[in-house]
Order: sequence, then structure tokens, then C-alpha cells
Amino acid sequence: MLAMRRLSPPPYPADVAAQLTAFWHGVAALEVKYDTYFTSTPSRRSSWSEPQPSTLAENLVLQCTKTLVRLSLHPHLPEEIARDTRALFQQLFGQ
Repeated sequence: MLAMRRLSPPPYPADVAAQLTAFWHGVAALEVKYDTYFTSTPSRRSSWSEPQPSTLAENLVLQCTKTLVRLSLHPHLPEEIARDTRALFQQLFGQ
């Protein structure tokens, strides 16, 4: 018989986990909205020999603690995309 291991509790409360999931869905929608920018901008993180398109995810950082989430954006991200990303974050996290 296999011994049952005790699993760690989820890293975030359920409401924060739901907000994070909604945020990443919103990020995907913004990538579609600004497809022209992302497909014409080479990724800084791709390890492929051929240039790969950029993503919004590589232009942001979320710092998460159990109750607080912070957003940082790459300074070269166009202002319109940065503004929409901040608005999405504000709508979900209210910060």
C-alpha cells in the first residue's frame, strides 16, 4: 500500500487564484488585440535560431504574496498596451 503524502495548501487564497487566472486570460486577449505589435516585435527570450514574436507575458512581472499582487511592466512596452494592461490589473486587483 502506498503511503499518502500530505499536500501543501495552495499558494494563494481561492479569490487571489481566481484573479490571477482572470488576469492571464486578459493578457491573452490583449495579445490578440495588439497582435500587430507582438508579431512584429522579436522576442527577447526566445532560444530559437529563427526570430520568434514577442508576448505580453515577457513584458510584465507579477510579484505575488498571499494577499498582495504587484505589476511591473517593461519600460519599452508601447504606452497604449501598458495602459490597457494596467487597466486590466486595476479591474481585477484594485491596486
